[in-house]
Amino acid sequence: MELTQAIVVFGASLICSTFGTLVGGSSLITIPLLILMGLPPHTAIGTDRLGTSGIALAGLYSFHRKGMMRYRLAFIVGIPCLVGGFIGANLALQVSPELLKKFIVALTIILLIFVVANPRLGVAAVATKRPLPAGRYVLGAFLSLLAGTYGGFYGAGMGTLTTYLMILVFHQTFLESAANTKVAGIMMSVTSAATYAYHGAINLPLALVMFAGSCIGSYMSAQYSDRIGNVWIKRIFIGVVLIMAMKLLMDA
Repeated sequence: MELTQAIVVFGASLICSTFGTLVGGSSLITIPLLILMGLPPHTAIGTDRLGTSGIALAGLYSFHRKGMMRYRLAFIVGIPCLVGGFIGANLALQVSPELLKKFIVALTIILLIFVVANPRLGVAAVATKRPLPAGRYVLGAFLSLLAGTYGGFYGAGMGTLTTYLMILVFHQTFLESAANTKVAGIMMSVTSAATYAYHGAINLPLALVMFAGSCIGSYMSAQYSDRIGNVWIKRIFIGVVLIMAMKLLMDA
């Protein structure tokens, strides 16, 4: 690992984790970045899974200190994500690097279009509060399994999916959902990262640098979450992802 690579990865993970801990989607930038730096697609995903686990860990610590965690709900979503992370990682490892890179390019562009086409996505949240039937929890657990599988397979946008799962299924507010998805993020990252590590698909030095940057950025963002302007964070996010997607598309 060169010093320049370490600086770029640390800076990118620091910046991406500031919005990633609130709206998700940090891997939509960091995975393409790792590929552009020369990592094979499988290794890029594995490295990202370990490195960005710092977002969930530091965010959980900060939101816990602010008294925003509902651990029962967090584990209802988190445990299926743990299982899904293992399934998704094993599926990804069976796909050829060339095919996986094309998939990443296509999915990056699709997710970007989805974000742009939904102006309220990541900005406004459903704040309705009413008693939830048992079926909601079953539905939430099933959707969490699917989200965790997707997270282990690719990961970019997984935080956004679980955040809005909390909002739409469990009627959490935006910041509540940002807090309570951290358990799911940790569980998915642990199982998927362990799977990639077992198959030798993690660049450990880069992952540790990314982990450090993610922890710092996530902690700062969670601490000042009520003061951060989500509209501007989303605008920056869209711009950076667009540049990365265009570059990957040209290299594909």
